Amino acid sequence: MFHRLKKSFRSKKEPQRPANSPLASTPSSNHLVPAAQPQVTTHTLQGDHHLKETSPSVKVPSLSIEEGPSYGIREIFNGGDDTCVDIVLVHGLTGHTYDTWLHKESGVHWPSQLLRHDIPHSRILSFGYDADVVNILGGGPASKSRLSNHAESLVGNLVWKREQSETETRKIIFVAHSLGGLVTEQALTHSKNSAEPHLNQVERCTIGIVFLGVPHCGSDLEAWATIGRHMASIFKRTNKDILSVLNPDSEMLYMVENNFHTILRQRKHDPIGIVAFYEELATKGIEEIVPQRSAKIAGYSLYGIHANHTGMTKFSNREDPGYNAILREIQRWVKNIGIVKREIWQSG
Repeated sequence: MFHRLKKSFRSKKEPQRPANSPLASTPSSNHLVPAAQPQVTTHTLQGDHHLKETSPSVKVPSLSIEEGPSYGIREIFNGGDDTCVDIVLVHGLTGHTYDTWLHKESGVHWPSQLLRHDIPHSRILSFGYDADVVNILGGGPASKSRLSNHAESLVGNLVWKREQSETETRKIIFVAHSLGGLVTEQALTHSKNSAEPHLNQVERCTIGIVFLGVPHCGSDLEAWATIGRHMASIFKRTNKDILSVLNPDSEMLYMVENNFHTILRQRKHDPIGIVAFYEELATKGIEEIVPQRSAKIAGYSLYGIHANHTGMTKFSNREDPGYNAILREIQRWVKNIGIVKREIWQSG
């Protein structure tokens, strides 16, 4: 496998369009999954047939796209026998396991149409949870789950997925947007502090995190609170626990950040790669949701993406500067996996 990891991460062929096959999913924890999922509209997005012919172990199904709530871990791509890393996408406030990463104007879903070609030795997963300020889609109240509940669900679902495929020791890279960054940080804390050894693996195997518009310094998110209050007056309740975390003076935000930085310090000899991105464009009528000063993590790289808060997770093609900025970080971390494995093999 080591010589295969030396290959270029980029495929020279652009993704083609399609054939049908369901998007794999795993059961999520009981406290997040309704007894019955709401009826949804299904569309299809197809993968490349030539990959199936050249590499039988690679799973490149067309995607069955569900418009509506989608919770738990969903498999987008599986590199088969040569897979060396799990890339886990975590959406943000009012986000969706699929739509958050979809550029609707071009129809490009970059994890399934671009990233799987550029990081072929990967399994790409997406974690979904109810992060609506108000549950407009279902017409009911917003999820009452707290941030910590979502974090525990992320760990539990990811561990279950990896146990089912006997890949518990595989390395992990997270790509997290907005609130999803705080969920990811809290998930690593939960994993590390758990008394159950099988849950410890998530933190232990994490080698990199891409933060997209994630508040780290208690940014002024009064705009979110204002929107939440306005929506609440029309659509019943909001999840006050989630909104309170995003306020600048939130004690919960401080705890999440403090615990996460403790993990980073403890991993000094086996560091977690960190890169943060901030939105360069304002959201109409609100300005920046997470401004540059709040997206920064002291001591780590910070780059801008020329989009607003929701647009910074959507890329129309492989040449998009934002996509390339994210890709280069992930490629570097994945390359290091091959280097470390080669060194272990040679020393043995």
